Amino acid sequence: MGTGTRTVLAQVVAEELGLRAEDVGAHIGDTRYPAGPPSGGSRVTGSLTPAARNAAYRAARELASSLASALGANADDIVFQDGRVGVRSAPDTWMPFKDAVKKAGVAEISHRAVRRDDYEGFMMSTPQFAVGKHGIGGVQFAEVEVDTETGSVKVRRVVAVHDCGRPINPKLTASQIYGGVIQGLSYALYEERHLDGSSGLHLNANVDQYKIAGSREMPEIDVHILEQLGAQSSTDARGVAEPANVATAAAIANAFFNATGRRIRTLPLTPAHVLDALRA
Repeated sequence: MGTGTRTVLAQVVAEELGLRAEDVGAHIGDTRYPAGPPSGGSRVTGSLTPAARNAAYRAARELASSLASALGANADDIVFQDGRVGVRSAPDTWMPFKDAVKKAGVAEISHRAVRRDDYEGFMMSTPQFAVGKHGIGGVQFAEVEVDTETGSVKVRRVVAVHDCGRPINPKLTASQIYGGVIQGLSYALYEERHLDGSSGLHLNANVDQYKIAGSREMPEIDVHILEQLGAQSSTDARGVAEPANVATAAAIANAFFNATGRRIRTLPLTPAHVLDALRA
């Protein structure tokens, strides 16, 4: 889906095993593996990464137990770090991860963890927010220019501030927010779907008759990610997709009202709709 699912899965597993993310294979979309959640609803990272981390933790502890006798140490004292494995207080025991696996003499270690069946990224409660619910959320600001003679609306700047718990990969998180803002702007200003009133058939015959925002329509986009830990899971990750998308059109419409004193309640903000609102 382009949201970096394989990357964040590899990251949390690698962290537990003391490896680099590129050392971990992450496989999804394969019928040989258990079913996962649909890629939507701001739930993928928040629901998959805790299960992946928990399973990786158990695998690491089993490997440590298998090494304990060979290293003459307690399993709890064996740590995984920087691609190496060894006893915390005994530098001479440290060895590369691959050598540790060979020394443990195990053919395979397999562990499975599950995500909560009732997981909904936007319905989670936290101890800090006992009154009501707390999950995904954010706030967005838009700066617009309105040409009152032609009805043209230009978005100059969008500031997006979002809380998604612990951002597992900040660059991927910011990228999702950029994409959400761009899609929301396109929805607010250009995308106009025409349906036949009697049949419900789509009348926009092709993409050349359904305008979307292009590079020349892009505003300056400032993304600010808040890290708020709520002890919801072993990774504390929450979603970010919908807030960045849904809020954009409303922010643009509110900025239009701030600039003109007129409410516009018909999207997209085409020149015709804008001039109708200004004349009302």
